[in-house]
Amino acid sequence: MFKLIAVLVHAGGIAAMMVAGALVPAVLALYPPTHLGSFGPIIPAISQTHANWLPLVQPVAWAIAVVSAAIGILVWRSRKTVEVKVNAALTIGALNFSLALFFTTSLLVAYFYLPKIANAA
Repeated sequence: MFKLIAVLVHAGGIAAMMVAGALVPAVLALYPPTHLGSFGPIIPAISQTHANWLPLVQPVAWAIAVVSAAIGILVWRSRKTVEVKVNAALTIGALNFSLALFFTTSLLVAYFYLPKIANAA
């Protein structure tokens, strides 16, 4: 039972990274960095910083997904105990989910919330 849950969490984490890798560039294509100035004259520094590295999310997310899949296969084929394999799969899946959440939340906060809040006053 725990093996199935570990495999599903690991596969879900890889899928989350792939979705984040596809979602962030799609939103960036609709809202280029000039969008940051559409809320007003004040552009927060964190928004400008995120505008510089967010276009790199797609290759980074896909690379992380490929590496996670490779590590998952290597761990599953190793001679470790079942508990170690389950723990490794769950850890990798949790890290993938966390990174996918970080990428999408960074996009949301840096591109939409912070510029609007900075110019609200």
